[in-house]
Amino acid sequence: MSIEPDFTAAEQEASEAILSIDDVIELMTERLSDGLDHPELWADLPAFIAHFPNFVGELGSRIVRGIGRVGEMTVLHCVAIAVAGDPRRALHMLEPIAVNNSLVPVVQGALFHVQGLLDPGNPKYDLSDRFCATPFAKFDVLDGTTHQCCASWIRESAGNLAAADHWQDVWNSPTAQDIRASILDGSYRYCNKTACPHISSNALPTKTSAAALSDKMRDIIENDRTEIVEGPERVTLAYDKTCNLSCPSCRTEKIAADSATRDRFDKLQENAILPMLRNAKLVDITGSGDPFASKNFRRLMEKLTAEDYPDLGFLVMTNGMLLTPREWEKFPALHGGRVAFMRVSLDAATGPTHELLRRGARWPVMESNLAFIRDLRQAGEIGHLTITFTVQVDNYREMGDAVELGHSYGADSVDFLRMTNWGTFTNEQYARAAVFMPSHPEYASFVEAMQDPRLRGPGVRLNDLLDFVKTDAIAG
Repeated sequence: MSIEPDFTAAEQEASEAILSIDDVIELMTERLSDGLDHPELWADLPAFIAHFPNFVGELGSRIVRGIGRVGEMTVLHCVAIAVAGDPRRALHMLEPIAVNNSLVPVVQGALFHVQGLLDPGNPKYDLSDRFCATPFAKFDVLDGTTHQCCASWIRESAGNLAAADHWQDVWNSPTAQDIRASILDGSYRYCNKTACPHISSNALPTKTSAAALSDKMRDIIENDRTEIVEGPERVTLAYDKTCNLSCPSCRTEKIAADSATRDRFDKLQENAILPMLRNAKLVDITGSGDPFASKNFRRLMEKLTAEDYPDLGFLVMTNGMLLTPREWEKFPALHGGRVAFMRVSLDAATGPTHELLRRGARWPVMESNLAFIRDLRQAGEIGHLTITFTVQVDNYREMGDAVELGHSYGADSVDFLRMTNWGTFTNEQYARAAVFMPSHPEYASFVEAMQDPRLRGPGVRLNDLLDFVKTDAIAG
């Protein structure tokens, strides 16, 4: 369906008879009802507002009266207010909606567009000529769903790998190809634009520069290729949520797979994961729990030997509490420098905060294991060591100290990201924790903490928090 907003003077009288304001609102809200971002509609709004001077008022009236798709209409109303000349009011209206819908692309896309209107000189808000290679190279496998990126950045599932005859059928499913097409057409409609660190930090390359990186990328970009026959280069395994901890940012209680679930995961691994990884260069274990707490992931790591998978490297994501010298010796498949990356989630720089945000953790054990991980890094067993820190109200004051702590344990980088609501919080709980939202009572203190010079040091990656560093602070 296409909405053409550009009316010539000669066509105006006819268009009024054919396309009324009721028609336009119905068409727009119907388009938004798929939950995806539609930047083409935001681009059409100035012409519609010019053609229908009462457009913004009519939207507001319908929302009050509860007529039509009120949720979609509310988002449309906010963007229309911004386009009509009051983006700050629109931002104020959108922020609480965005907090309550932190994973919904249409809401985050609307917020992204309004932020762009407030900062028109910032190139990150124009994605029309940018390219993201992730959906063409990466595959995240969850329990029952698959994604071309982190599920908090691309929520739409490409299909259920466990139910497919062949992994290729899901990797190149219609949805997977449509997601890739949204990168090629510049809409990024499936993406959570405010959460994606590559978008929010203006790190996406232009299509021209991306095409120059390899023949494969050039072919994809120049020929709009959405079917990738080679398979994923990087696979993230996030179907087993088993973990030794119960961090409140991730879950409400400790999770351990039962025997029936483990049997199901074993079949998934034998039938799909192990065959698919023969084409991959990197496997991430795990984005859902802890690899050393999961019996399934432990068995999988034992099978991914250098003899059978000579080109495969590992990205190990762990909370670090179980990674002792004794445990490390149980996994010879990880030895010999095959761990290309290790990410240790810390979220704190002190014992009390760590034990608060990592329920079940003990700080002395964490310090001992971090020292061992540092030894592995220095011995070349780990190629790159990252400490990750998910920012929220209970830990933002320790960000600078976390940088120093990470460096003291040999980390190559310290990564900061905003906390995401994975369904473990009520809207009210998330609003309390989301200190990075301007409506939060501690927002000013958070912005002040973001000016800590240690956050601008070597190896620090601020990702979706970069905009909170003031320009003069960066220059200084």
